[in-house]
Amino acid sequence: MKIRRTCQEVTRLVLQNQDRPLRPLEGLLLRLHWLACQRCRDFRSQQRLMRAALDRWKTYRDDDLPG
Repeated sequence: MKIRRTCQEVTRLVLQNQDRPLRPLEGLLLRLHWLACQRCRDFRSQQRLMRAALDRWKTYRDDDLPG
């Protein structure tokens, strides 16, 4: 496994982490990339914000339904 990850690979792993837990080495490689790449840190932050907003919206919609 290569050590250096591209921004595209980091983005893919961040999104995959929504569906599956990352392997320890994947998590370490992400953290190393984030130390050097502000844009990928911003993407991770935006992805977390969107996930939280969608989770709140789903809860709001479920509570709003009759029954």
